[in-house]
Amino acid sequence: MLSRRRIHGATLALFFLTAVGCSDHLPTYPVAGKVEFTSGGPVHVGTVELKSRQHGVQARGQIQPDGSFTLTTYKDGDGAVAGTHDCVVAQFVMAEGIAGHRPSTIGVIDRRFASYSTSGLTIEISPGESNHLLIEVQGALEHQPVDHSHN
Repeated sequence: MLSRRRIHGATLALFFLTAVGCSDHLPTYPVAGKVEFTSGGPVHVGTVELKSRQHGVQARGQIQPDGSFTLTTYKDGDGAVAGTHDCVVAQFVMAEGIAGHRPSTIGVIDRRFASYSTSGLTIEISPGESNHLLIEVQGALEHQPVDHSHN
């Protein structure tokens, strides 16, 4: 009988921890949008990530070939918590070790958008209905000064 109580007690404790853990989640609100270059056209690949300034909670979404994305915080497509968020847009461009590969900047965003400290992107998520975002980023060569000394 003693072992039965231990099992029952362990089961009850597990149930309690699971129930408490689920209720610790902050409410989220649907967020979808599109990432575009300031020069025009969608960003075709990458990740959008938001970090709540108030709670530190992050939401992320994969950029689709048409530039669209949907954010997830706790479960697929649930959105983001309300409030002000810092935002990054990151791409992983693999080129190292590919024989004869010449790097291209076509479709590549400026790497400053991949860091919270340099992206300059701030997003406000409203509670309630869906939030639709348009995030504009510069391409890898759009903001760099042009060297005309070789002309």
